Amino acid sequence: MSAPDELLVLGRQELAGLGITWVDVVDVLDDAFAQKARGLVQNPPKPAIRPRPDAFINAMPAYLGGSDRAGIKWVAGYEQNRSKGLPYIFGVFLLTDADTGRPLALMDGGWITEMRTAGASGVVLRNVPTQVRTVAIVGAGVQGRRHLELILELHPEVEEVRAFDAVPAASEKLVGIAAGRRGIVASSAEDAVAGADLVVTAVTVTLDPRLSCDEAHDDALLLPVDYDDAMDPSAANAASLYVVDDLAQYASVEHFDGFREPDGELADVVAGSLKVPESGRRMFLNMGIAMDDVALGALCYDRALERGVGRTITFP
Repeated sequence: MSAPDELLVLGRQELAGLGITWVDVVDVLDDAFAQKARGLVQNPPKPAIRPRPDAFINAMPAYLGGSDRAGIKWVAGYEQNRSKGLPYIFGVFLLTDADTGRPLALMDGGWITEMRTAGASGVVLRNVPTQVRTVAIVGAGVQGRRHLELILELHPEVEEVRAFDAVPAASEKLVGIAAGRRGIVASSAEDAVAGADLVVTAVTVTLDPRLSCDEAHDDALLLPVDYDDAMDPSAANAASLYVVDDLAQYASVEHFDGFREPDGELADVVAGSLKVPESGRRMFLNMGIAMDDVALGALCYDRALERGVGRTITFP
């Protein structure tokens, strides 16, 4: 732990240089979901403000009782930033000493968000045995790229990657990292999904029409990380299993009209109390919860202290 009057500051370059692998990210998030299943996590639904019609800013606090870690993320998503040459996501994450309440570290919340969002999908992939040969990614932005990186590391057997984005050049860039596998730039979201056994949607503007995923493989794993912007309620309603990462968060947001009630939470799957069918399309809708940020932020803090990475400022 740093000195009582020091606050560790970790920017994007420092975080990216910590040598944290996708397996590391999935490990720490898998443990967080296991803690949640044991009732050891405090993760209130995230409140939001909307300073602009196409923007949100969320406050996301959480406490992991099993590992005694606490923190909060203040994160913004601004669709208009694209026209300004700015990232869609900006944010900061503050790790707090759960024993004293002292601020320990301030980190780039954008990087934390990128990694933990894909990492939560990695928890699904770890706990839902599936053969991943053909991957469809709808939305070829930061999350599309992060998900493809994770999928290729966890499932090297992938043979084909299909991408669709409103900007074809983004799809070209995404399939370019598919490392010797077949890369296809699809002409539509439906074409990307057709026959795929793993479907990831990561759009920031609602698709019209949204995807039913009827075109996907009969036993496909569906991973929408964009709430209900890409997938139609029929995709969830026809799924043999429909799971979310947090039921309280799910109930608190103004989304999901027409979606059936979820069968449970990802924590239940991790704990083994909710069985995953071996057939039928399985949908896991991870909205992104603060617990994920705290788990990953704590890992980054520990790794930074071990390696002497980051800058310290006097605070308070």
